[in-house]
Amino acid sequence: MSDHRRNAGTGGVFRRKAWLSCLLWIGLCGAASAMQAGAGAAATSASGSGQAAEAKLVTRSTLGAWMLREDAARPGLNCAVKFVPARAGAVGLAILGPTTSSRASSILFDGYGIPSSRSPQQVQVELVQKDLPVTRLNAMQLPGDAASSAGVLAIPAGDIRQTLKSMRDREDEMQLKLVAAPTVSVAYDGLDQARGALLSCLDGKRFVGKSLREATAELRPLGTSTIRGQTFFKGAALAKKKYPPKGSRAVGLIWMTDEFKVWYEQVKRNKKLPEQIPLHILKHFMSTRILDDQGRWEFTNMPAGEYLLVANFSYEKTVNRPEVVGRTDVYRGNQYIGSNDQVAYWSYTVQQGTTFEKKVTVPRDGETIDVALDKSQIYCFIVCF
Repeated sequence: MSDHRRNAGTGGVFRRKAWLSCLLWIGLCGAASAMQAGAGAAATSASGSGQAAEAKLVTRSTLGAWMLREDAARPGLNCAVKFVPARAGAVGLAILGPTTSSRASSILFDGYGIPSSRSPQQVQVELVQKDLPVTRLNAMQLPGDAASSAGVLAIPAGDIRQTLKSMRDREDEMQLKLVAAPTVSVAYDGLDQARGALLSCLDGKRFVGKSLREATAELRPLGTSTIRGQTFFKGAALAKKKYPPKGSRAVGLIWMTDEFKVWYEQVKRNKKLPEQIPLHILKHFMSTRILDDQGRWEFTNMPAGEYLLVANFSYEKTVNRPEVVGRTDVYRGNQYIGSNDQVAYWSYTVQQGTTFEKKVTVPRDGETIDVALDKSQIYCFIVCF
């Protein structure tokens, strides 16, 4: 993390649905979605804590986006910058300054590659950087998002200003090694701008930049329409509905403009998913969190147009499996006449994934569209096979 170590204390059928689903979940981790997710997180923080927290976009690139959170009511406190990676599954990075309740600063890493913990526990981490000696750090492994398997790792930052000064503006090959866990790779750029924004916030100066809403509007037009609905899977007519976990980003949306359709046709011709999606295409991908235990969700500030909704989540499925555990021989007198298998029936629960989609059209700006984004056995008999 730093140059100075003083503070270290298809082989298969090419199918339309599969491609659209894969493109959606790649695109949703891009800079456009990073800004959208950051806006939601900032709103939650402000309403939940009473703080006037405001999230702003500092900079974005093909690797991801840096966002700044500042508290107008408490200048110099509650300042933080977060790097949201553009690549699906990549580890994110956040740098947190002193707060009203603690003078300590810390660096957070979060992502699916970091083991999740049910409760906070101390761990040791090896930090590996190109052209620098390996550094062993004390860290705290924290519980991650309950709706996912992503974990969080917190490392004390000591003097936040010295730590920021020592960090490289860009890291391409940084690795975190935890005991008895796979090595996690971290990559970012643009820290020179994020560093300046955070230092200004720590000095009590307001960051002059675009709000996330303004930055999003540069990528795609904002409207006044709402698309909302409920998502569930039903495996049989009398089966219980299976809902995506509350808080998970199980529902995504693709804005099906002519620009996107032309690009998508080229992807199909190439028969290859792109590792990174161009910024002018990223604006077509959006995601939202599941609001409750009944699978409800909504997209707001949408312009009129054609959209494709895609649900992607896992649910618990009970599997029954017979197993032959023995054999009983049958005799009549002293004559063997056959055998009967002794069968035990086992029942266990597995995580079953499902993906399905639905087209929606918003005819005029300002309308609210209600959608039932569901998949049932009857529907599958007609469409899925």
